[in-house]
Amino acid sequence: MIFFWFLMHEKITQNLIFLVLAYRSLVNDYVSAVRNLACEVLEMIADGLKIEPRYALSRLVRDEKSDTFFRLNHYPPCPELQALCGRNLIGFGEHTDPQIISVLRSNNTSGLQISLRDGTWVSVPPDQYSFFFNVGDSLQVTFKAICYCRKGLNL
Repeated sequence: MIFFWFLMHEKITQNLIFLVLAYRSLVNDYVSAVRNLACEVLEMIADGLKIEPRYALSRLVRDEKSDTFFRLNHYPPCPELQALCGRNLIGFGEHTDPQIISVLRSNNTSGLQISLRDGTWVSVPPDQYSFFFNVGDSLQVTFKAICYCRKGLNL
């Protein structure tokens, strides 16, 4: 009986290792695809800002030593709590994104809001088929520096 248990345990362990490695591969493929998407958007932004070379921003994300990271947050809807207090209790709260760009994907759950220039907060309708791009603090600072330099040089 002990030998049979050992064989079953060994088989379960092998299957678990296989599943973990397969999942890791899928996540790495997804992260790579989203990174490539972010780089394409950054190159379009560089085009719009007339930044040369075109890959000046995207190379910061493509660099293997970059601090680019992947974070997965899941906020399931909780209608019971929302009904009690009239607002969503789950999330990050008001904040800015420190990086160059944030790429967000909705799981068809509401909660994402953006602040307009006048300080008004507007809800972004969830769309499970779309990616949302937030300009981060680093890109805003870069953009303001470019505008300042161009204005000073009358470009």
